[in-house]
Amino acid sequence: MMRCSLARGRRFVMDDDGTLHVTTPSGVTRTTRPPGVRPPAPEPPEAAGAPPPDDTDLPPF
Repeated sequence: MMRCSLARGRRFVMDDDGTLHVTTPSGVTRTTRPPGVRPPAPEPPEAAGAPPPDDTDLPPF
């Protein structure tokens, strides 16, 4: 992570993946990412601790 404060009262933080966070004196934060970099996908419900679906209850055919 790299930190820089070039503009008065603004805070610039760059993550290792190239994501830049700029925080203004009023507390507003803007985030930009390099082209092709997307935010991490949310965890699927199964991985978040939800019980696995019950596949044993199949409809009659």
